[in-house]
Amino acid sequence: MARFGWAHISNAKNLGSGPNGAVQFATGSDGEISGSSSFVYNYASNNLVLSGNMDISGTITAHVFDVKQTTKEEITVSGSTNFGNSSDDTHIFTGSVIISGALRQNYYELKNTTYSVASYDSIIGVSSSAYVSITIPAASVAGPGSILIIKDETVGTRSDANRIAITASGGDKIDHQSTYSLSGDNPALTIYSNGVSKWFIY
Repeated sequence: MARFGWAHISNAKNLGSGPNGAVQFATGSDGEISGSSSFVYNYASNNLVLSGNMDISGTITAHVFDVKQTTKEEITVSGSTNFGNSSDDTHIFTGSVIISGALRQNYYELKNTTYSVASYDSIIGVSSSAYVSITIPAASVAGPGSILIIKDETVGTRSDANRIAITASGGDKIDHQSTYSLSGDNPALTIYSNGVSKWFIY
């Protein structure tokens, strides 16, 4: 069989154009193949660059999603959404946050007599009527401005013997004291962290 170093394609218009690395696409009704500097694949860096808008009707899966702000980025979505997949995930927003709707904090019902508060706990509802010992996290771990609410949810008056004893971690202080006790008729404690070594009642 004969071998040739060329090929002829009938009715070929343009087999490709555009800058180096341009992704080729069909243009016009005659199927001409073209390329654009707005849609380029850099094979040296393994990077695909699109300068323009992209509409996707399916799902995007990515290991890292990095939004580079130029003027303003807006996320608009209808229905419920989720950020993160565990209670200890941290999401940082720089600037003010405006919420049009309800704000719900993490709630934990304490049925046992001892508990070490997690850094993501916000409201601790104590349902045990016995003596309860609660250890709060270090202020440096909780971070500045972290707020914690501890509330006695039992019915009746809590005696001093069955008090809720709250202890700071390490050498931290709660209003300059190492411990704080809740007793009486449905007492509660609301404190905030300075992010260093102290919790303050407010």
